[in-house]
Amino acid sequence: MKLMADNYEDDHLKASKSDQTNHKPSPDQIIPPLIDLNQNRSKLKLYISHLTTLCHERDPHILQDLAPPSAYQRSQQDAWEEELQKMSHEQLESELEQCERESAELQEYANSVLQQIADHCPDILEQVVNALEESC
Repeated sequence: MKLMADNYEDDHLKASKSDQTNHKPSPDQIIPPLIDLNQNRSKLKLYISHLTTLCHERDPHILQDLAPPSAYQRSQQDAWEEELQKMSHEQLESELEQCERESAELQEYANSVLQQIADHCPDILEQVVNALEESC
């Protein structure tokens, strides 16, 4: 029985690996997640900007040891979505990887900023929460 189970697992793993390598998403399947990631990145940048502004108004030294990632300074071109339509599958995959990496860097930076705020002036967090509640 164990031999049969091992053989089944081996066959099942081989089949699932070959399914994964044979199925590449089409450009139409890659572009919407890219656009969503870009929108989320933009929202995260706005959030970070709001947090850093609040910090600088209170005490410019709170964030002096934190350096924003390069993605924070970079802005997407207006024609970026149009350019996506012209990209090859490999270029789209590369763009998706870059967007995911930059989003993770921005999220990590936002978390660091929030931690600094929590450590030095937690009342700012209350302002942020109140502003978020009002916008919802």
